[in-house]
Amino acid sequence: MAAIVLCRDAADFAARAGTWAPGRPFPLLDCPALGRYRSLFPDGPLPGAEREERPGVVVSVGDAAAAGRMLAAATGREHHRVEPEHLLKRLAGHAGELVAVVGLAEDLTAAGDWPGASGATVGVLTARGLPSLACLVYRSLTVGAVGEDRVFIASHPMLEDSESADTVEFAGLDVVRERRLKVVVVRSLGKECCVGLPDGIICGRSDPIDGPLPPFEPHYRHMPCMKGEGCHRADLTEDQRLPAADVHATVVFTHSCGSIGVGANLYPNHLALALGFMEGTAVAVVGAMGVHIVQRSAQAEFESALADGLPLGRVVERLAERVHPINGYLNRFGLLGDPGLVVPWPSGRAALRSTPVPRADETVVRRLAELHNVILPRLERLPWLEPVADAVEITGLREQVRELSADLLAPGLAERVTRLEDEVADFQVRTVRQVAAGIYVSGWNYGGPCLDGLRQVAQRDEPCPGCLRDTAVLVTLRHAVHDGLTVRTLQCRRCGDIWWSSESGEPTVVLHGPVDVDAVRGSVARPVREIRNGGGERLRGGIGFAFALRKRFGLPPETCSPVSVGPYGSVTYTAETDLINYRPRPDVHTSVFVAILNGHYLASAMMLRLS
Repeated sequence: MAAIVLCRDAADFAARAGTWAPGRPFPLLDCPALGRYRSLFPDGPLPGAEREERPGVVVSVGDAAAAGRMLAAATGREHHRVEPEHLLKRLAGHAGELVAVVGLAEDLTAAGDWPGASGATVGVLTARGLPSLACLVYRSLTVGAVGEDRVFIASHPMLEDSESADTVEFAGLDVVRERRLKVVVVRSLGKECCVGLPDGIICGRSDPIDGPLPPFEPHYRHMPCMKGEGCHRADLTEDQRLPAADVHATVVFTHSCGSIGVGANLYPNHLALALGFMEGTAVAVVGAMGVHIVQRSAQAEFESALADGLPLGRVVERLAERVHPINGYLNRFGLLGDPGLVVPWPSGRAALRSTPVPRADETVVRRLAELHNVILPRLERLPWLEPVADAVEITGLREQVRELSADLLAPGLAERVTRLEDEVADFQVRTVRQVAAGIYVSGWNYGGPCLDGLRQVAQRDEPCPGCLRDTAVLVTLRHAVHDGLTVRTLQCRRCGDIWWSSESGEPTVVLHGPVDVDAVRGSVARPVREIRNGGGERLRGGIGFAFALRKRFGLPPETCSPVSVGPYGSVTYTAETDLINYRPRPDVHTSVFVAILNGHYLASAMMLRLS
């Protein structure tokens, strides 16, 4: 008896799926994903889908009920159906339980958020169309039928431990085009739609880069290919673009920002990297969500969990539990695939730490105390976060405070303190200028070399000021060595980076402004940030603006300005952006406002949607 039966159309598929039972031919619709899976069996028939008990429940969304029913029937699980708008509420009733969510990508987008935000331990079986989704369910029920027991790691050469990877070059990916490996790991720089190496890119699109595109909503961030202007990596040819669907793997494990965005996607599903992998031969993608900071421990924990025979949902839970002390929210992973599936693990592979007495002018003393006890300690922490900050110069400023404090009755003390305050303000302006220049040329990560030493100590839900949804989290991190070094950041599941600050408590200094800003070539854009001072002391320092790693893409250079904000006041900084003499291509350009004010180091992310 044949292992599968090809259906004429969606109606025929729904009818056959409604009566399917394990051991009978599995109903499928012809599609490229099925063709790719067939290619793994050149000398024999496709495998049959047999019954295999798996833990948890299956919840189908919208039009995916037929596919979900077959998954439940084959794995002995309860099956429930729900409309997209009710998905998150329904999943909240399954907190901690393994839930296989089966749904088309657009239906999950309509649900409004990543299903795992509900508290359930979810794995999402999803695809761009019903034929691909049915094929995914079929592959997940025949997971052990074909493939090599090998873990293959591709890494960007600039990342830590890249020397231990199987390849740091695009040419080294040829093996994953030819053979299906157990696990393919991709550690690199990326976003929701792609992941890149210096000499190539893995792209979420399964079609040619110049192929026709389906309509997409205008609120999505766009890539040049959506405007008919080719790949955003203008340095590459089409031969250097590998569609994710062409990667053969049982499981794909990605360490790149935003590689799973299902339900909270900022880019159209047609471009999504994880959905591209799911149109190949993969049964699961374990991928980074949102802004991601790669930790070397994650790979060992992942392999250890697989070697222990945990179902994929519990594998991802272990990653969250054991990587959480390092970076927590900044090291989240999501699962596309069945959370109840146990991936057969290679045996023997090891699983990868009375005359009036003169009195001092108390106002001047307070100013010196503010410098010594408040502003300079903040600045002394700054070189931990930004290597360009001159620690020797900061030490010199403290020496001046000590010298002035040696005689608080000295004539002219107030004027000398004023000159020192001016020096401190000028130091902050010059440092901001250097930081902004570095961002423009080389890119940026808040915290620079100290990121590996930061440990999450708290997080709480917050509304996002960008999209106005309840999808943001305020994360507090403290350095493992320098316990006085605290960083707070607001991250949105939808918008990504919102802001970073070195303030240890509730923010008193805020850079306020929109996350997504539209601009048109041939004009002068004027992105702004309002500097809000919620404290009783005057703020002095500098603020700057720069496009991240965009010098080579023809964006205007950084800007910088000194700034002073009175107590409980506000000042607006406008970054004049010349798009007349500079004419970059339409794209979503990452940019950052950075400021150092009274020793506080602030950053506010902005995405310039250039048309």
